Amino acid sequence: MNWRWVKPLESEDLIKEYEENIGYTFPNEYKEVVKNYNGARPEFKEFKSKQGRRKKARVFEFLFSFNKYDKWSIWGLNNWKGDMRDWNIDGKIENMVGFAGDPFGNLICFDKTNGHIVFVDHETLNIEPVADSFTEFINSLRKS
Repeated sequence: MNWRWVKPLESEDLIKEYEENIGYTFPNEYKEVVKNYNGARPEFKEFKSKQGRRKKARVFEFLFSFNKYDKWSIWGLNNWKGDMRDWNIDGKIENMVGFAGDPFGNLICFDKTNGHIVFVDHETLNIEPVADSFTEFINSLRKS
């Protein structure tokens, strides 16, 4: 798959530093994608989330950047106790680590409890299952 608008990763140490900061180790497949395509947009964008028995089409717009001062940096976008505390009033998304966004302000996240990929709707804070692993998620992407 092709990725567009890559933001070169300033240092691979930023990934490890971030993992230590949040107490979660990302899967190796994800780290390899970040090393090569930090902050980029995938060619294939469509994926499905599960709402009960239904599947809903969603869009993967871009990866969050690990560079601390990029506009869409992972460092600020997972701050559930700081700038984004309104998202986590009831603690519902405490175990979510957003790694990508869609065009509408929603998050694509790792669930720290099991490594699964989930979609978090920013208006309702509904958490919808997407894939059991990052690799499964990437392999599920289709042309929109």
